[in-house]
Amino acid sequence: MQQRFKLRLDDLDSPALLLDWASTNPILVKPISMHSDNTKTSYRSETISSPSLFLNEFTAREEIGSRKKKSLGGTRVKAIILPKLNWLLLHTPVFIAIAPVQLTILLLRGLYWWPQNPWRLSCEYICKIAHKAGRPHQANQVYQQLLTNLTGAVKNYAHLYGSGLDSVLQQVQLSNADAARMNQLVEEYGGVLLMVPHNFGTTFSVPEIHGKIPLLVVVRNPATIERTKVAIDFYERLQIKIIMVRGGNPFELSRTLFSVLKNGKAVIATVDSLDRSANRIEVNMFDTQIGFDPWAAKIGARLKLPVVPSYFKSQGRQVSVVLGAPLVSGDASELMQHYISFFEQNIVEDPASWAFLADKNWIKALRKVSSRLDNS
Repeated sequence: MQQRFKLRLDDLDSPALLLDWASTNPILVKPISMHSDNTKTSYRSETISSPSLFLNEFTAREEIGSRKKKSLGGTRVKAIILPKLNWLLLHTPVFIAIAPVQLTILLLRGLYWWPQNPWRLSCEYICKIAHKAGRPHQANQVYQQLLTNLTGAVKNYAHLYGSGLDSVLQQVQLSNADAARMNQLVEEYGGVLLMVPHNFGTTFSVPEIHGKIPLLVVVRNPATIERTKVAIDFYERLQIKIIMVRGGNPFELSRTLFSVLKNGKAVIATVDSLDRSANRIEVNMFDTQIGFDPWAAKIGARLKLPVVPSYFKSQGRQVSVVLGAPLVSGDASELMQHYISFFEQNIVEDPASWAFLADKNWIKALRKVSSRLDNS
């Protein structure tokens, strides 16, 4: 009997799902429908068709009135800013569109000297953890490089929009040896699970990898219809296939992934989001137990496919793809630990490439690890 998996995925995203390609490749949108569930919450939905969607169409939905209810957190800020930035990129010169972002980054550089700046604190936490691992870093240098890499991601977006995909691909390096090794694994096993983190260079590296290895990208679409359209058009510009999972049928999604992973493709899955649910897999990271979403590891274990960990090292606009050793195992916990061990090693070596260093949930987790080091 085919096992069901409840998929709860995060977008592959770096801060960069900003672009709209609707002016040259318009997506097709079916009329809005509205409905409510038994909790008396009302939703609106639209079915979006696009050549970038592996299943050809996707029904996005959002809660009616949710924008009014939410506080000004990260999700709310993205819901406000990204569609407007997208409009600017479509209707104004690139240097005008990205000017507000660059000014914001300049302000963030000065805010390092605010002692309670959460990004500064996160850099201090990771530096303390890295020092214990024999990788000394200065928090100020990590913080400034983090912003340099963020600036590089924004500039890559600008070049993607203004000059096309080739102008971005030339910034990404994937060794021929790694590409050949991945293709050999795909040929031998019928598919590969490529586990990736939320790095600044992750999204821009996907087309370069896809040019050498057949790929399908698993994406958790944004919470609003408007941002979902922007994301789909962005992947059209990247010329890659995606499967969206928010609110999808878990059985259908699992069946699709099973089929793809036995049909000569690599599936990219972002798996560095923290998971506190009862379904999480807890593995050792920074000498403590941390929970992660098990979906990718469970599929890899079920199908006995190679799991390949990855990291994407940024120096401004330039990105280097680093691939770890593959592991085939029927044990999902072993597969997840394999990825996390590689992930941890690369974070302590190059923390500024990891965009989730600024994620509020990871900041809390890093603070706990850092506090434990202080107490010991």
